[in-house]
Amino acid sequence: MFLRVAVPRPLEEIFVYSCPPELEEQIHVGKRVIVPFGRQRVTGYIIDISKELPSNLSPKITKVEIKPVQVVLDETPLIDDRMLRLCRWASDYYMFPLGMVLKTALSGIPEGRGLKAPGKRYDVLKAFRDENVGSWVKGHGSKEMDMTHDPGPMTLVSKGFSSERSRDNRLSVELTEEQGNVLCRIRESIERGDFAVHLLHGITGSGKTEVYMHAIEEVTKRGKSGIVLVPEIAITPQLITRFAARFGERVAVLHSGLTNAERLGEWIKIREGKADVVIGVRSAVFAPLYNLGLVVADEEHEQTYKQEDGFRYNARDLAVMRAKLSKAVVILGSATPSLDSYYNTRMNKYMYLSLPNRINNRLLPPVTVVDMRKKEGFSIFTDELLDAIKQRIERGEQSLLFLNRRGFSPFLLCLDCGYSPDCPNCSVSLTYHKGEKALCCHYCDYKITPPDTCTQCNGHRFKAFGAGTERVEEELKKIMPDIRIVRMDRDTTSKRGAYHRIFQSMENKEADVLIGTQMVTKGFDLPEITLVGVLLADSTLHLPDFRSAERTFQFLTQVAGRSGRGTKGGEVIIQTFNPNHYSIRYASRHDFEGFYMEESSYRKALGYPPYKRLVRILIKGNNKERVILASEKVKEILSNNKTGEIDLLGPVPAPFSKMRGKCRWHIILKGKEAKLLN
Repeated sequence: MFLRVAVPRPLEEIFVYSCPPELEEQIHVGKRVIVPFGRQRVTGYIIDISKELPSNLSPKITKVEIKPVQVVLDETPLIDDRMLRLCRWASDYYMFPLGMVLKTALSGIPEGRGLKAPGKRYDVLKAFRDENVGSWVKGHGSKEMDMTHDPGPMTLVSKGFSSERSRDNRLSVELTEEQGNVLCRIRESIERGDFAVHLLHGITGSGKTEVYMHAIEEVTKRGKSGIVLVPEIAITPQLITRFAARFGERVAVLHSGLTNAERLGEWIKIREGKADVVIGVRSAVFAPLYNLGLVVADEEHEQTYKQEDGFRYNARDLAVMRAKLSKAVVILGSATPSLDSYYNTRMNKYMYLSLPNRINNRLLPPVTVVDMRKKEGFSIFTDELLDAIKQRIERGEQSLLFLNRRGFSPFLLCLDCGYSPDCPNCSVSLTYHKGEKALCCHYCDYKITPPDTCTQCNGHRFKAFGAGTERVEEELKKIMPDIRIVRMDRDTTSKRGAYHRIFQSMENKEADVLIGTQMVTKGFDLPEITLVGVLLADSTLHLPDFRSAERTFQFLTQVAGRSGRGTKGGEVIIQTFNPNHYSIRYASRHDFEGFYMEESSYRKALGYPPYKRLVRILIKGNNKERVILASEKVKEILSNNKTGEIDLLGPVPAPFSKMRGKCRWHIILKGKEAKLLN
């Protein structure tokens, strides 16, 4: 008996091993095995079994020379046929070794150790309930809440968590006519039992989450399971609470904030069929569910669905392929759909569904664009924004301030010679973090103490220029000493449970203002926020990325949607130096269609997605001359081998031409056919 084994190494080959007679009964496709690999012993994944030697082996290789498998790790297969097909597809599409794709798919499983039923089950949902729910219920009792705009997360749990109640009776909210029409279309796809993709374009506050839950109910009634993907951990606490209230103990959670033991416990819970609803970030697309019926990708436009190192994949696109292989239904939900997904509805690849109004016909907040060019000097806050914040405090309401830049200031500058300390590993200036008393690189985590003396001129006059969230907090406290502020960025959310504590302080009205980076633009449902202020709205417009206008429009639209979700109405103030840029103009009008039409015209003229595909080849190394020579060689190979209509651009220095000590050059290929480019 011969096994084809994928090993998690950066090699394209699939390796052949023999099976000792004493292990034959344990062998099965989808199990992990320990195999000799050079001088090492590594964990591999069985992807095929045959009684004959594979025909594509070198004729010089004899049966005697093939090494035997040493250990079979697992009692039962960890990968079923559909998951293996998904991983094979991902390996081909993303051009990444199958063994490393399989390792990613099983990232919650300890390597080199057999998987048996653990003696102790780690119930993440119970831990979440114990840590977060108890305190909320103690403070709120069982008071009724308007579920259409605020799930009253812990109240829902206090009412709906008890296992005695049947799931179907758990707080199923009556849908609006628009929600009902959308669900009807989704239900038709579920009843057909075939693959279908729905793009749910619902404005902020239109009740997309309730549609997701009703759709999940539809598939679980039919004995199937569902996955709900979210782009980052910050969104999960409120979502977990709502789903747990509706579906009880049959919800499992998968994200990087779990300990290894918790993640393994949840993985086993899913695999044993004790959970049929999985909520998680991008890795949850690999959840070991059987009989998959529905996959939801909330905030489908978010770039955080892309894994940017190791196995580079887009979880949203993998979700669509997984559903296709399982004949399941997909819901891609967003208030600001990606141009790619919206384009697919125009091409009739996806079905378009719309929720154009907020629940209870609440109005989207009016948006005021403040032209910073007309202000004398530079100030973080305009008078218009400060007055609006003071009004909210007087009325007992809350405000949200958005600036997509953490730290105190983007750089320190010597006033005598103009020198600014840079990162020695990356081609970026060091960001000043005042509270930490450090200059930090946000790319490689290099950190130094701010200098007292300039290394270039021996001057002593350093000044912090620009603003980050830390500076916004400090400046606002100077202006309003009694104001209560919480800040949400990567610096304040590194500790376990930090997201929830910040959210809870806002929910309990223990804070007047929430200041944050992009993590505050989505997923939050806080009805007391009636003012959103956007600082430096154009800071994302000048990035070297063809999607910069799209991302600016999405950030502004999403953060504006945090305002006025309750009964009190809301207001948005956008401060910008580019008030006439089309992304800001359309965001201020909540006009997605207008933005799509204008942005699409530019993309089409320049040959950018969704009209053409792009492949970026990044060449990096320690020696700049060798990187340049290698880049030219790669270009030569491509030029000699390209066929069809493919444009080849470069090689040129990449944006951030040095990162983590590596010199970086890149080449970009454009073409209409993905297969031809690959």
